[in-house]
Order: sequence, then C-alpha cells, then structure tokens
Amino acid sequence: MPNISQKDNNIHQLKGKKILYIITQTKWGGAQKYLVDLAKYFSKDNEVHIAYGEAKDIDEKFTNQLKNSPIKAIAIPYLVRSIDLGKDYLTLMEILKIYNQGKYDLVHLNSSKAGLLGSLAARMYSANLLNTRLRLIYTAHGFVFNEPLSKFNKKLYKFSEKISTSIQNAVITVSEADKQSAIDNKITLTRKIFTIHNGIDIDNIKFYDRAEALEKLGLSKPSYAEASEGKKYFGTIASFYKTKGYPYLIEAVKILAQENSPLLEDHNFVLIGDGPEMDNIKNLAKESSVDKYFHFLGDKDEAYKYLPAFEAFILPSVKEGLPYTILEAGLAKVPIIATRVGGVGEIIKDHETGILIDPADALALAKAIKNFKEINPEILEKNYQNIKENFNLKNTLEKTQELYTKLF
Repeated sequence: MPNISQKDNNIHQLKGKKILYIITQTKWGGAQKYLVDLAKYFSKDNEVHIAYGEAKDIDEKFTNQLKNSPIKAIAIPYLVRSIDLGKDYLTLMEILKIYNQGKYDLVHLNSSKAGLLGSLAARMYSANLLNTRLRLIYTAHGFVFNEPLSKFNKKLYKFSEKISTSIQNAVITVSEADKQSAIDNKITLTRKIFTIHNGIDIDNIKFYDRAEALEKLGLSKPSYAEASEGKKYFGTIASFYKTKGYPYLIEAVKILAQENSPLLEDHNFVLIGDGPEMDNIKNLAKESSVDKYFHFLGDKDEAYKYLPAFEAFILPSVKEGLPYTILEAGLAKVPIIATRVGGVGEIIKDHETGILIDPADALALAKAIKNFKEINPEILEKNYQNIKENFNLKNTLEKTQELYTKLF
C-alpha cells in the first residue's frame, strides 16, 4: 500500500486515470449526490465509470444527472442493500468481472454493502500480481453500526467494516464524528482515515421565494384544504427510512396536541420525500390522531428549492453522515432544528446557528419546535456564512483530489 501522510501537501491534477465508483443503490440521497459530484468533476481529465446496484429500481433523478456526460454507467443486477448470501456471492463475482474488464487505476466505494463486496473483489483481483496497481478508497456516509440495531447486528456490521477497511487504501468519513466513531470502534488504522466534509455548489444553488415555494407545493391554493389556509409550515426533506426518525416527529406533535399548544392553531408540518417507511409513518400519524397537522407531499425534484416555504426546517434523524439538507437549509437562511447525530453538530452549534437536541427524544423535539423563534436573523446569517465558507463543493473536490493523488 502506498505511504499516505496526513500532512503531505504535494497536490497535483489527477489526469489520465481510469476511475470506478460503486454504490449500492441509486435512490437519490446524500450518498448519490456525493458520488455524482465527484464523478462529474473527475471525468473532465479521467475516464470515469459508475457501477450501481438495485438496478430494477434505478432512480430517474440519478440517471438524469449522468445525461450528456462521458460517464459510463454499469448495472450490478444482484447488488442489494439487504443481506442475501446468494445475491451477495453473485455480486462479488460480477464486481470481480468488472474489475478484470475495466483495468481500473482507482475504485471508490460508497455504502457498507458496496464497501465490503467491492473490497473482497479487489483482494481477489489483486491476487494476480499484474493487477497490483489498483487503489481502493471507501467513503462511509455514516456507519451502519451506529444505527439502532440489535447487539448481534451491530457486531456483524463492525466486523464487516473491519474486514473491508483492512483491504482499502484509505477511508473517507464525511464528519469528524464518524472518524472518531471509527477510531473508538477500532475499525481501521487512524492514519488511513481522512475526514472530508460534504459540500454544496454554492454558486449554482437557487431557491424559490416564499410565495412561489408555497404555491408550487400547493399550500397556498384555496382548493388544497380548508384547514391549511393561512397556515405556516415546519418542513422536513428526507427519504422515509427508519434512520430518519420520523416517529419521533409524530410523537412530538402528539405531545404538542395533548398540551393544547397554540402553535398548532396556525402551524402544520410538511414532509417531502418518499421511501419504504412512508405508509407506516402515515398510519402512525393517523393512529396518534395528529394526521390533520401533516402534509405528505411525496418526492420532489430539486426539493431544496422549496425550503423558503418553511418557518423552520426539522431533521429528527437517529443516524446521519453529514446531511446535505442541513447545508441547504442554512443557505436558504431557514431556522434549523436537528438531532445531534453524525456530522450535524459540526454544522450547527446549539443556540448559535440553530437548535440541537438529542436523537430519539420526542419531548425535547416538541420543546424545540415551541421555541424555534429563538433562532433570530443574526443566527441565520452566521449559519449561512459558516456553510458558505466551510462546506462548499470546491473544498470537497480539492480535498478529495489531494487524497487521490497521494495514492499514486
């Protein structure tokens, strides 16, 4: 393995390499945005391919991002997020085949499943001494073992990460919190871990104004629902996965309703996104007798554009890497209420640039919602400047290029 130094500042342009990115699923989210940003940037001077799993459910948002680009997309039919030994073996063989056909210089893995199978395939590939030039990088978009799992599953995922990182040349964490988690759990050598925050393309992000956002969401139309007329809105933009903590938001609103909070007289909650847990969350809201306060608007293209419609942005997640939605809300100068998970605390400082609460605490979330007006314009401007300076895409690309070049 090449000697990698954290202090090596000898950066040069990466050119003429053949790069493969692998990701488990294309369902548009933070990991997919991250991968596409990198692939587009490095395709300018290199040959770039993307291999993706769950091919039957390919997300149109993902494919649209690759249109009119030189990037080649490769489907891995049996790569799925869940554990399936039969499909996992077939995937391992398929990735090995892709390596043999592609003769790549660099493979950049994303997500735990792609990380493990891609690493094992690389070990098999490099058994041939003619193939030792392959360099392997893995980005952890939040470690799965930090999710609310059984002890057995946590141990299983930790073991999986240790196996895969032992093969990889370098590991990127998108937050210092994840880096520390990797160190505390002895996932790999500290010298192999590099924190590179996610970044937003500051110059090209545009938002609707408040009135336009409300109109496009259908929230200002008289025909929408009488109960919604004249309302103000708290909003969330996230896929409906268990990690997003939606049940705690439902419970928080239930607490406010039981308290007869006057806040609910003129505020509703807008949830933008879809996913496997959506029906469960709808049913939970109904069972909790708070469904009248919620608007489930489904998936939206460029959902960040609607952020100005919200009085505050709420992210109740129980696990995150470094969420783009927090960065986008900060750039839209929308008050932020979020849980203290992953890299969120590296963006938001409690009562300095937003309100932070502990995860899985509905009572604390209810209190934060009641107190959201404590987030004044000065706080919003401070958060905006912090994100603009420290979480822009240019920084992410430059630091990633620096790491890539260290491997050769």
